[in-house]
Parts: sequence; structure tokens; C-alpha cells
Amino acid sequence: MATEINKPLVSFEEAAGVVENIHGAAARLLEHKVEKGTDSVQGFLSNILRVSVRVEVGGKSVESKFMVKRQPVLESQQRLIQENGVFYHEIGVFQRCFPILLRNSPDLPAVACYSCDARDNVIFMEDLKEDGFNTVVRNICDLKGDILDLKHLTAAMLALAKFHGASVGTDWLKKFPDLFEKEIFLEQAFIKAGVANTARSVLVPIAEHHFKDERHVKAAEWIGTEEFYETLLAITKPDPEVPNVLCHGDCWVNNMMFKTDWDSGRVSAKLIDFQMSRFAPGSRDLLYFLHMCCSPQVRQRCEEGLLRTYWTAFNAECEKRGLELSWDRFYADYDQNRAFGLMMLATLRPWFFLDGPFSQKDDELTDEQMDKMTSGGKSSAAPTSPVEEFETNQLFRDEMIGTLEEVAEIYYKFYARNE
Repeated sequence: MATEINKPLVSFEEAAGVVENIHGAAARLLEHKVEKGTDSVQGFLSNILRVSVRVEVGGKSVESKFMVKRQPVLESQQRLIQENGVFYHEIGVFQRCFPILLRNSPDLPAVACYSCDARDNVIFMEDLKEDGFNTVVRNICDLKGDILDLKHLTAAMLALAKFHGASVGTDWLKKFPDLFEKEIFLEQAFIKAGVANTARSVLVPIAEHHFKDERHVKAAEWIGTEEFYETLLAITKPDPEVPNVLCHGDCWVNNMMFKTDWDSGRVSAKLIDFQMSRFAPGSRDLLYFLHMCCSPQVRQRCEEGLLRTYWTAFNAECEKRGLELSWDRFYADYDQNRAFGLMMLATLRPWFFLDGPFSQKDDELTDEQMDKMTSGGKSSAAPTSPVEEFETNQLFRDEMIGTLEEVAEIYYKFYARNE
């Protein structure tokens, strides 16, 4: 159960302003209560609060809720958001991009923003739980199992297709260069350090231990090179050969909420958290999501069907704006940029199993935990030996064999020179 915390985190005046947006100018706020917004770990780059209000509207007492996203509590988190400008970016997306998206697609599958306070970095949004939407994972490490079924994966594809389709035809980089010139996610030094450290400390030792051949070891070493990281940065840029869209940017399951219609069994999804959005081909969100949120085995089994679901829905949106993307061109773009997916598959997913940057529990974040997350995957404690975990954990073993085989396949198909 959420626990009540300090009311000054959301003042009476702030709550009253949001109430007017929800219920109309005549609404009068009677009381409000502020609680922690999630039952699991607090946000990585934000503090999420839920506000319950009692309002007088037309002589009647009405109760409702809304969400507040504000700067995080820890000093280490505050340093990160100041360095990367994620609140400036997200507030800009809500205030400047969303009006255009909503004109193109009034039923945009994304959380509604009521208002923003750019001075104090505060965002006031709808509470999707009030409409039956919920998150499906409590902790990032839950993703080491196959927690998402086909209905949830399909819902994610349809939501992304609708969101991307609403942005087609606008050059977001040209329109809002202050929002989209900088690559917020990959230009963070700790992300680059984490990629290199995982290749060195996890991928290469397991490749040497299990495969014992130059093919797999060399491919594993490639993940830790400057060349690989420069490839990732290039992939985040617009591509004139395919439609570029407003990508979510941090597209994984905890930045989506899902709702099940229990009569039909249909699952729908809405997107939340736009701190790292970028202007690029929509395949970047698909690569990020499918390689982070699915095991190699599940993704390979379902990938083509999910991509066709996305492509069909995306094309339906594009046709409204006089554009069309053939399946062959769409799939070629996805396939040729699989290195972007490998970043999530090979350098993030292994840490779901190992002692490293992510807590296996639902503990509150601490500065020490943040330091572990931003130290390139290194831990002050003695980490679990990747090779030992490989030999004793069948789930991890299967995942890493599939991962390293895929790393080798992509490396030799697209990037190895004369080999």
C-alpha cells in the first residue's frame, strides 16, 4: 500500500490548478492527499507521486486522482538530471510536441499531461490506474523470465505504431532543435562505460569458456569497442531512406501501462515517460523494446509476427498522411540496425541475473545503488562470477548462449571486415 508522505511536495495551490484542468474552472478543491506513486522502486530519474483530491463541482463532492512527476530525491539522481536536461526535454515534448500529435491522432496511446511547471521541473499527468491501466513488472530484473505474453507484446507494437504514426510528416529535429539535437541516452558517459565493461567482464569470459573459438570471442570483444559505440550513436540519428518519427527513446515495459478488457480478452497499452525521446526511424524503439524485454528464444520465435503487426498498423497511420513504407524496406531497416538491439540484449540483460547495477529486490534507491548503476556495471561488492553463474543457472546459460550466437551472427553479417 502506498504510504502518505509530506504534503508540501504538492502544494494546495498546485493541486487546485490541476483540478481546474480536470474538472473545469468552476471546480473548487476541498482537500488533497499526496502518496508515493508506485509500490515498487522509485523512478531512476524522477520522483513519482499520486495525489488524491476531493473537489466540489456543481454543488457535488467528487473524488479523483492525478500523478505528479518531479525531481528525484537523491543528490546523485539530481546531478544526472541536471547534466542531461531530461526534465527540460520531457516538458518540451509535452508542451510543444503533444499538441501536434494529438491533432493528428486524438486517441494517442500515451498518458495525458494536464500541465507543467518548467521552473521547478514538475509535470502533472493523468492517473492511468484510474482507467484500469497497470504496470506489469515491479523490478527490472523480473524481465529475466518471460513475463510478457503475446497479448502484451502485441499491445506494445500497436501502441508504438499509433504513436509513431501520429508523428510522421513532421521534421521534429528541424522544428525543435533544442529538444532533439542531443542524444540524451547514449551520450551519458556511464552508459558507454557500462557497455564496454559488460563486454569485458561478462561476454568475453563466457565466450572463451563455452565456445572456445575465435569467432564468438572476437564478436564478444567487438561489443566493447569504440567502433560498436559509434555505430550505436549513428543509429540514433534520422535516416533519409525511411520515415523518421518521434521515438519514445527509453522504450521498455516499465514505460508502458497495460489494460485488459476482461470481456474480450484484448490488451491495450499506453506510453509514459518521455525523458529520452529522439527523432529517428521507429525501428529503434522496436529494437530496444524487443531485445530488452524478451529473452532471445521468445523474441526469435515471435519477432516476425510482432513486426508485421507493427508495420500493418503503422502503414495505416502513414496512409492518412500520404506516405507508405513497404514491408521489405521496413524490415531491411530493422535488420540492418540490429546492433542497437544488441546493446540491450548483450550489455543490459545479463545484469538481470548477476550481482551488479540492478537490485534484485524492491528496495528504495540509495546513493550507493545509484553509484553502482552509473559506474559502468561495476559493483563495490564481489560480483557473481559470470562463468560460475553460467554453469549453475540454466536460465542464464540458455540466455547467454543465445545472446552470444546472435552477437556473432550480426557481427559477421554486417560489421566484420574481410573475415
